[in-house]
Amino acid sequence: MLFRKRDDTPKTVYPPIDPFRAYQGNGFTIRQPEGWEDKTIHTIYGPVKDSIQHNIIITVEENVNCNSLTDYAEIQISSLEQQLTGCRLLKREKITMENNTPAYKVVFRWEPINQSRIYQEQLYIIVGSKAYKITTSFSRKTRKTLGPEIERIMFSFQNT
Repeated sequence: MLFRKRDDTPKTVYPPIDPFRAYQGNGFTIRQPEGWEDKTIHTIYGPVKDSIQHNIIITVEENVNCNSLTDYAEIQISSLEQQLTGCRLLKREKITMENNTPAYKVVFRWEPINQSRIYQEQLYIIVGSKAYKITTSFSRKTRKTLGPEIERIMFSFQNT
C-alpha cells in the first residue's frame, strides 16, 4: 500500500508575465517584466600582457536624449575626466566604424595610485535612441603590440 504525504505548504502564485517581452543574453532568454531594465555590461576578455588583463567592455544606454554624437561624446569625456583622477585626454576624433556607422573615439592616459600608466580608449556610437560605449585599456607597451588587434575587434561592432 502506498501512502502520500499531504503537502500543506501554500503555493506561491506569480502574476503572468508578458511572454513577448524577453531579455536575450548570450545563449539564453529570460522573461523581462514591465518596469525592469536591462543594464548589462558586456565584457570580452583577452590576454594578460604587461600585468594588464586586456578586455573590451561594451555598455548600452537606452533612450539617449542627445542632439548629436558629439554632444554625447562630450558628456562622456567630462564624466571620465571627473572619475579618473589625473587623467589626460590625448585624442578625440570622429571616426567611421567598419560598417560605415559614425562614431567618436577618445584616448586618455592616467595613472592609478600605485600602478603604472594606463591608456584607455573609448568609442561612442549612437543608433536611434540607443548609445553604445566600447572601452578598452592598455599599458604603454601593449598599446603598440595588442592595440591594433583590439581596435579591429572594436571597429567590427554592429548594431543588430
